Amino acid sequence: MISYSQNQEDVVLFRLVQLVPEGFYVDVGAAHPVLDNVTYALYEAGWRGINVEPMKREADLLREVRPRDTTCAVAAGNTPGSMTLYAAPLDNRGATTADKELVAVYQRNGQVFEAFDVEVVRLDEILQHNKIEEIHILKIDVEGFEREVLEGASIEKYRPWVLVIEATRPNSTVDVSAEWEKLVLDSGYVKTLFDGLNKFYVRTDMPEIVNMMSVPANVFDSWKSSEVSNLTKVIDGLTQQAKTLQEEISQMSENFSKELAARESSFRSAEEYALSLEKRLAEINNKDSSH
Repeated sequence: MISYSQNQEDVVLFRLVQLVPEGFYVDVGAAHPVLDNVTYALYEAGWRGINVEPMKREADLLREVRPRDTTCAVAAGNTPGSMTLYAAPLDNRGATTADKELVAVYQRNGQVFEAFDVEVVRLDEILQHNKIEEIHILKIDVEGFEREVLEGASIEKYRPWVLVIEATRPNSTVDVSAEWEKLVLDSGYVKTLFDGLNKFYVRTDMPEIVNMMSVPANVFDSWKSSEVSNLTKVIDGLTQQAKTLQEEISQMSENFSKELAARESSFRSAEEYALSLEKRLAEINNKDSSH
């Protein structure tokens, strides 16, 4: 498989494809449809789902690149209404947040954030509106707003097989999952994996999935990163171009050799003809002299 996610989360989740060829995910904080995306590999494998993404640029891209998905250009939270988000620059787009203190830290480092207002909807309402009955994966990455998203979602009702939730303070290794983890555990889930960035949780009544989600991405998953895959494609393309060019040069060389041989043959024929004319002319001259 090709991994597109930042921390190989999709490699771990992709193990579910062998059990569910056409599963369903809910991606809260989906961001770009491909780059550093946790669910794109699943989409390529035939899955579909709901993307919750408040940034218009990213939401438009999601609709364009992933037409099987349903994309909601809203923020998920615990209270319907509106809120102000701060859009990060394109080279750090995933840092978009509602946290003013975090924005101040980024701004002190020279990054420019733009404030914009967005509608807030409870995840329950999104799922109900789309008549969702079964969820295999619920992924949440909302830069410090995880508790609010969980408070607006009836986890115990929809019972996703697997939850993947960003567990560290944005742009740091500080584990802040204590702010919301009890909500997950009390809904009948067990933590199976912490990959340094996210925590994975699985329903306690699914021991096979618990085991499957307990091991980090490794060589036995037979994966390669999208960067390596793209470089391989470039190298393969250049290799094919070189092969084609070599074949064209070989063909040109062969054609040139044939043309040269033909010209040499023609030259010899012309030379022989000229010599015969000279000989004939000499014979004529000798004949005239004898008279």
